[in-house]
This record gives sequence, C-alpha cells and structure tokens, in this order.
Amino acid sequence: MKAEKILIAYFSQKGKEETSNCAKLAKKAEELLKAKNVPFETFAVVPVETYPADQAEFETVTKLEKERRVRPEIVGKFSEGAMKEMTGVLMIAPNWWDSLPQAMFTFMDKEDFSDTRVVPVISTREDAKHVRMEVRDFLKNWVLPGVDVKEDGSDTDEKMQEAMTQLFEQEKHNW
Repeated sequence: MKAEKILIAYFSQKGKEETSNCAKLAKKAEELLKAKNVPFETFAVVPVETYPADQAEFETVTKLEKERRVRPEIVGKFSEGAMKEMTGVLMIAPNWWDSLPQAMFTFMDKEDFSDTRVVPVISTREDAKHVRMEVRDFLKNWVLPGVDVKEDGSDTDEKMQEAMTQLFEQEKHNW
C-alpha cells in the first residue's frame, strides 16, 4: 500500500488563483492536511482564456461552454505521472449551471484517477448533490459523496472537516 499523499485540485478563473472562493477552500484544505502531517500537492485548474468581467457576458459564455461540452485549455499540467503517487484528491469547484466549470472536465480528461479516492467539494448557494454525482458518473471510479460548501463561507470549517473524514476513510460509500 502506498503512503498517503493528497492532491488538492481547485478551479479558479485566470487572475483569481489566490482570491476565489475555491482558492480559499484549497487553503483551508492545506491547513488541515498540514495539521495531520499528510503530504500534499496543490494544483489550480485555470482556463487559459479569461472569462468576461461583465456578468451577463460571463453567464452567456459559461452556459454555452456547458451546452457544447467545451473542454477549455487549462494553464499548465499537473506533474507528469504524479497522479500515480496520490492516494486521494480533494476536487474543489464551484457549481456553475448545475455542473462543474468545463475546465474541470478538461483536467479530469487528462489525468488517471484509477485507484485514487476523490472527494468533490462544491462551492454553491444550494444543494449540489447532482454536481457531485456528475463527478462520480464522469470518473466512474472511487468517488466519495463529497460535500457542498456555502459560497458565503459560513460552514467552511465544518464541511472541510467532513471532506477530510471522507478522504481518509478506507471504505467505499454507497450513494
């Protein structure tokens, strides 16, 4: 059995890698893993293209990406072969139009998640179980139920602790 090593993969729009809600959740995950002395790596899934600043344009672009199942190019690549070292992945993303941002699918397409526990952490205003199930259905491997974290951050500590508990459990969950 390989030693625990966790990947924190989080979505961020270009230019917001340190300030987005998902970036804040990734920082919280880092703190919790450091406290447990668990080795980890962090990877920001950032689309090459910048999304429009205007809200109406942003909504139009992101809805079209979802409808057309666009796979936007992402900045950088997670270390070649490093996924094989990972025992778990915290996949942190916002709920966009009852789905993940399409760049997260680009990331999932490019990596081998076999034999790796995946815990979806969805930043959302509402219940996003269907988004977490979408991750499970897309990856078709050991995806745990995950958690929804309120966008306002009011339940971040509690939900990130719950995500950590799932990550370190050694059994598969039934949905």
